[in-house]
Amino acid sequence: MFFKAENLKLERVDDNTLRQVGAHGEGLMDALVIFEHAVPADTPIPFHHHVHVQTTYVLRGAFKFAVKYPDHTEVQEVHAGDSIYFPSDHAHGCIPLADDSRLLDAFTPIREDFLR
Repeated sequence: MFFKAENLKLERVDDNTLRQVGAHGEGLMDALVIFEHAVPADTPIPFHHHVHVQTTYVLRGAFKFAVKYPDHTEVQEVHAGDSIYFPSDHAHGCIPLADDSRLLDAFTPIREDFLR
């Protein structure tokens, strides 16, 4: 039931991103995502999608997020305290606009791929 910080593994996702899986079980999971460096605001946003429903809370910094819909793509800048909801299978992505920007993501069902 308790997931203590000293026992959680911080893993490198890519050359600018770290992830730490937090509490998880019974179909719900959270993950801290750290972006070490800002990128230029005109950097193309990489998209991905998954079957998991996701919420994202901006803990620190700023991001440009994009969500693809069948007829358009919505792009918004978000800052600390903002949150986002992503339905299942909606393509989405972001770029960090400030150094050491951080997100807290929650997923249902849990991301088994994050536990490997």
